[in-house]
Amino acid sequence: MLCFSVAIYVMTPAIATIAGVGLYMYFKDHNPPHFHAREDGDEEVFDLDGNSMKGSISPKKRKKVRKWAKENKSFLEDQWNNHQK
Repeated sequence: MLCFSVAIYVMTPAIATIAGVGLYMYFKDHNPPHFHAREDGDEEVFDLDGNSMKGSISPKKRKKVRKWAKENKSFLEDQWNNHQK
């Protein structure tokens, strides 16, 4: 008998929008804590300190998202904890 594990992620509404970039977190997502930034079909994943983990959005928008994340780290931590319940 074969057993398969399938992860299904449900994306929430945007937790914020910065300069036209939607910021999202998935419910019950994997560690380390992170958020997704989406802009015109491009996506970049950031840790809660604003460091890029993978993907790519425009450099100008990346700079704004990183600045926002650093200024709002406690908000991001709260959002992550709420999404993992």
